[in-house]
Amino acid sequence: MQISPLDPFGAEITGIDLAGDVDITAIQDAWYAHQVLVFRDQSLSQDDQLRFTSRLGPMGISRNTITDAGPSGEATQPGIMWVTNLRRGDGSAYGQPHGGEMWFHSDMCYAEKPYTATILYAIELPALGGATRFADMYGAYEALPGETKQRIEGKSVVQVHEYHRLERPSPEAERPDALQFAHPAVIVHPETGRKALFVNRLMSASVVGMEADESEALLEELFDRSEDPAKILSHNWRPGDLVMWDNRCTIHGRADFPETARRILRRTTVIGERPS
Repeated sequence: MQISPLDPFGAEITGIDLAGDVDITAIQDAWYAHQVLVFRDQSLSQDDQLRFTSRLGPMGISRNTITDAGPSGEATQPGIMWVTNLRRGDGSAYGQPHGGEMWFHSDMCYAEKPYTATILYAIELPALGGATRFADMYGAYEALPGETKQRIEGKSVVQVHEYHRLERPSPEAERPDALQFAHPAVIVHPETGRKALFVNRLMSASVVGMEADESEALLEELFDRSEDPAKILSHNWRPGDLVMWDNRCTIHGRADFPETARRILRRTTVIGERPS
């Protein structure tokens, strides 16, 4: 297994077949060190991807998982979620609709126990667009002014799931039934011991205990810091790519792509503990 660091963070892994009997400890060590791992030229069935994912920890079962034929024509196994802009013959989506641009977010941050790992495998891709962009939340925290670090120390942020792609969560009075949970604004990664900012533009709604205007101004500052263009890793997909990222210390978003282009990726996840 060869590890080639990417710029400004992340790593590309070569010399490994994820369908085989891999050294999972070496992969985890590389993942903790680099936050995002890119494995090129993989040929993975659903069983292969599920087996690899299960070795990383308890798998998350998406509430959007379906068991009928997926967009690639194969029956969908439990634990698989399709990330696609395609629709069934009746016009319904394969789970959540995944088309166009999507703001930065962290998967399942609105749950008590968010996903630690997201693992995405590319099957069919548009010729243009659709890159996944990653931001380093260790670096985002470390780059904050001392005064801002003091302001967010001990603060919690309400994370909300409304499944808008390009909109901030609506005011609290308008979302009583939305999935939501308050997590610390700064968390400590349980494996690395490093502090990471745990907010994102798509799902972070409000700072607990702050007036609305003050909360929004603080969150905007944190969003802008975390989305510094000079510190973004942009992954341009190829069929056969498998990318895994750590939701505890990264956020990710999707670049726009043509509405008429076909995009099919297969997602599995690992569920973790409540961040602290």
